Amino acid sequence: MPFSYYNILLKRLQAWRFHPCAALVYLDVRHMRALNRYASPQHGDRALAAVSEALEDWTAGNGVSGRLWSNEFIAVRAIDHAQTAIDEASRLRDRLAQIRYPSLLGENHLGVAIGLTVVRPDEDWHRAIHNAGDACHQAKRRGINQVVSHVVQRDDAGRDAASANLVINFRKLMAEGRLVLHAQPIMDISRGGARLAKAEFLIRQHHEGSYVTLPPDTIETLEQLSLASELDHYSSQWALEWITQNAPALRRLDGVSLNLSAQSIGDGHFIDNLLRDVKSAQLPPGQLCFEITETAAIEHLEVAAEVIAEFRAVGCKFSLDDFGSGLCSFGYLQSLAVDEVKIDGRFTRDLVENPVSQEILRAIRQVARATGKKTVAEFVDHERKLAVLREIGVDYAQGWLFAPAIPPERLLAMLQTSAAA
Repeated sequence: MPFSYYNILLKRLQAWRFHPCAALVYLDVRHMRALNRYASPQHGDRALAAVSEALEDWTAGNGVSGRLWSNEFIAVRAIDHAQTAIDEASRLRDRLAQIRYPSLLGENHLGVAIGLTVVRPDEDWHRAIHNAGDACHQAKRRGINQVVSHVVQRDDAGRDAASANLVINFRKLMAEGRLVLHAQPIMDISRGGARLAKAEFLIRQHHEGSYVTLPPDTIETLEQLSLASELDHYSSQWALEWITQNAPALRRLDGVSLNLSAQSIGDGHFIDNLLRDVKSAQLPPGQLCFEITETAAIEHLEVAAEVIAEFRAVGCKFSLDDFGSGLCSFGYLQSLAVDEVKIDGRFTRDLVENPVSQEILRAIRQVARATGKKTVAEFVDHERKLAVLREIGVDYAQGWLFAPAIPPERLLAMLQTSAAA
């Protein structure tokens, strides 16, 4: 199940007893993508195994350690005085810095970033992990092999507390399995009718017996704290597991889409792990499509082009989301080997009443077709809008006219109904 590392580690921490305090470190192994690429994935695995062994030695008989996800680890060790925490973390950092790995220029020493916080026996582990993770983020900004202790400045205490509570709640939702993916149908409207052709996975929170969207400030805070890839990791694991389990039924679709954030596109180790997971799933070619926003693609243009090429090589497709939101959008269609463009919703919301929006859609459709890409329109909520989209020649449409995001089992039922028709 998604987030299994966190769940397992959290249970171990909650069962662990210590007195009077403990040093908790949140550790990020740096530049894993370079290690996997210029040495080999096997060298990367051995490096992570060496880190795990070092953490076990550091906590031996006196603490708990484990992998959190990807290239991040948690370790906590009982200490007699809070003042010794930084010394213990520095000692761990020095041990990790001795790990070597091959590179283009010979052997290199492993680089890490360590965030540190002191934990009391009655402290909430979610909050403690967040505090150490925040310190680790600061350590990464300072450079290689830095140790940063979590300290809240008085002027920022209110803001930091609000962000901490939001992230703690977000991680609890993942740990408890209360974040799920729903699927919004995407219809092929190119042949006059409206055929169920694809679906987009969208994250939903189980709340008081129903499923709701995540609050906008949650997504914004995750992005500000560079934690968006945690949600992408959770979502991708959930999606790959579900797609694999339902592969026969999903062959009736042209594919299913999953969103990737700008942070994940630029996170080499996340991409390496996701690529490995996709290869392991052995999905039929074209069954999985990743959606990246135009803004994210432009922000990481060279990296995005490289990521797209890597995943297309194993049968994945790509959709450029919110197309038209950036400057000089058309120029990027030749640079990015995406399969489709999803038109920015602001051009479809007032499509019927606004002739300018209609002309923009015509231009997008013409350029997309000239570069061999399909077009998708979102926020299609009534028949008049659908009629205009058909007249323009847009290939696909999604929106409340057809269906909102629905539980995956309802999508399977729709597929069965459409097959029987």
